[in-house]
Amino acid sequence: MLSDWSDLRTILAIARAGTLSGAARALGLSQSTVSRRLQAIERAAGGQVFVRRNDGGFEPSPLGARLVDAAEEMRAAFETAPRR
Repeated sequence: MLSDWSDLRTILAIARAGTLSGAARALGLSQSTVSRRLQAIERAAGGQVFVRRNDGGFEPSPLGARLVDAAEEMRAAFETAPRR
């Protein structure tokens, strides 16, 4: 399905920012790179991960919501690992 942690980081950044440009700023990438990554993620996931709102922002689809949850769990595990 997804190839690596960078896919989940991209999903999480889009979900948090609500826009591709905001996610790009958070990740230190260009908006076009984030857009290409999202397209590749959606191909790999076999469905739409985000739905574009009328205001141009993005919100997770049902599939996207599951992936955002997984990304949040991975982020939390990463952040707590050094304390263990």
